[in-house]
Amino acid sequence: MPGFSTNAIHAGQEPDPTTGAVVPPIHPSSTFAQDGVGGLRAGYEY
Repeated sequence: MPGFSTNAIHAGQEPDPTTGAVVPPIHPSSTFAQDGVGGLRAGYEY
């Protein structure tokens, strides 16, 4: 069961109906532009 501080900081926030999240999640990911299949950029292939 959440404590008073947890309840107080989330007061008034409605959970997302699909996921139940009250704040957007952080997804540490990215997409890189590629020069082509097998093409290296600065010596790296992303």
